[in-house]
Amino acid sequence: MNRLIIFASIALAACSGSSAEQDEAGEPRLEGTSPAPANAEEDIRHFLLQEYPDAGPMQYALAWKDLDGDGADEAIVHLVAPYFCGTGGCNTLVLTQAGPMWHKVGEISVSRTPITVMDTSSNGWQDLTVAFAGGGAPSGTALLRFDGETYPSNPTVPPAETVEAGGTVLIGEDPTLTKLEIGE
Repeated sequence: MNRLIIFASIALAACSGSSAEQDEAGEPRLEGTSPAPANAEEDIRHFLLQEYPDAGPMQYALAWKDLDGDGADEAIVHLVAPYFCGTGGCNTLVLTQAGPMWHKVGEISVSRTPITVMDTSSNGWQDLTVAFAGGGAPSGTALLRFDGETYPSNPTVPPAETVEAGGTVLIGEDPTLTKLEIGE
């Protein structure tokens, strides 16, 4: 009987291997994302509320990826709210953990999804792409290279480069957004 229980447990564990491709809410995890560190999303929510106290209600899409190869995931946060968005797009943040706090290594304006990570890197950080469109400019995909301190803040002007879409998707074209309101 014990052997049967052990065998059934092993078989069940083998069949549930696909659960690693879902996040904690059961949503499919995109190819380039990794699971969030413990309590990290709550820390990001707190960071957003402190950093943008006048933003009002906002929504965000969040992905995790170790961009600098240090073994700790950075947070890629696409913000959606009137405070962050215009005809050209919305803001995307790249945040890295600095002790118990989060530090911006990128605040990319007029960006759109999808947001991808490339296999290439600049100054020790993987290159990113964001879509851009609207605001009177032609649409496209911008390659954003880390300059040693930050990613470019505007994907429509140099040093950002227009490229063909590519890379591994971190935040998809039509992401699921999480609501965040002041007072939470």
